[in-house]
Amino acid sequence: MIITIGREFGSCGHIIGKKLAQRLGIKYYDKESMAAEAKKSDKYEELKAFYEEEPVNSLLYVIALDSGSGKHGEVPFEFIRQLAAKEDCVIVGRCGNYILRDNPDMTSVFVHAPQEYRIQKTAEDRNISMTKAQRLVEKEDKARAGFHKYYADEIWNCTDGYHLTIDSSVVGIDGAVDLIMDFVDRKETMRRK
Repeated sequence: MIITIGREFGSCGHIIGKKLAQRLGIKYYDKESMAAEAKKSDKYEELKAFYEEEPVNSLLYVIALDSGSGKHGEVPFEFIRQLAAKEDCVIVGRCGNYILRDNPDMTSVFVHAPQEYRIQKTAEDRNISMTKAQRLVEKEDKARAGFHKYYADEIWNCTDGYHLTIDSSVVGIDGAVDLIMDFVDRKETMRRK
């Protein structure tokens, strides 16, 4: 079982992914934990840009939107495939839905919420002004869209790239975890028929 989670900034996708992995008793990977695994490998220099804090700057974002080739991630893609092949896991971000799209054991989820909700949540969680929170939400969403376009050559928040999308402002964190678990169970049942 592999569950990938893409998420808008401030939608609690990261927290949902962690809780989901805990409830299922499986490995959890996000950018930081994948980078730690990558540092153990002999290919870290080739993987480093994929895990740097901001690997896709605004110039690359513009270039990617105009001419993304989707060929930039061959080494990091293979690394993520190897991680997913080792054990059941939840993978948050890093184009997991795209990289593992041909794996029948993978379920892809996208967590979103209205921008106003995400700004409010970010302001509260980080104890910053609404103006700063809005800038942060917009900046991070733009960076995620650029990263996904650059590496996967597809639109990051397009529903076609995911099995399930969830509005976390409607169902909350625990409700989202429940929905994902139910969806995975139903998907597995259908697959066995």
